[in-house]
Amino acid sequence: MSRARAEAGFSLIEILVSVFIFAIIGAISVALLSSTLNARSVNEDALGQIAQLDRLRSLLREDFGQIALRDVRGDQSEGLVFAGDMAGVTAMRPQTGEQVVLSFTRRGRANPGLVRARSSLLHVEYLVRGESLVRRVSDYPDLAEATTLSETVLLDQASDITLDFLAGTGWVRRAAVVSGAEGSGLPAAIRLRYTLPRLGALEHIVLTSGAM
Repeated sequence: MSRARAEAGFSLIEILVSVFIFAIIGAISVALLSSTLNARSVNEDALGQIAQLDRLRSLLREDFGQIALRDVRGDQSEGLVFAGDMAGVTAMRPQTGEQVVLSFTRRGRANPGLVRARSSLLHVEYLVRGESLVRRVSDYPDLAEATTLSETVLLDQASDITLDFLAGTGWVRRAAVVSGAEGSGLPAAIRLRYTLPRLGALEHIVLTSGAM
């Protein structure tokens, strides 16, 4: 081989072939990275939904299993101690764009060391606001203008939210317990149904304190 041929280097065709190969490798790497990031995003969304459902199940069991048939002073519900209706019930402080579908008082609020001057009772409302199911709680069971309300979003991006109540052997769309009324008792169970993206139609059936 002559000295001139040995020092000639790569031909144009060889360089183009190399660039083409590196371009293919780069495109494959970008596609793999994009696929990995998309899968990670989907997994994070799914884990977030599962965590939300776990919290919802826990709160439903705690709330419905400790319902107390107690009048609420300062409320406008005319003697109702428990009310559930997808068409709406009397709210603690109604706001535009929301529908309160469940209202009751429950026991079991923690107060370690009795450091706060309050009982173990609290008033709870479940409300539908757009595509969200929200839990609203008052600091004290008896309502006043100064009573602080706190909210927790239990579900978001939910559609077809419905509540049913087990009365006797059948499900009904509304339930009410009136203070002092004979034969007025809690439904044995409450059923919550809704639809979530990716997970589809879901339902929870939870026993109330009236079934225990």
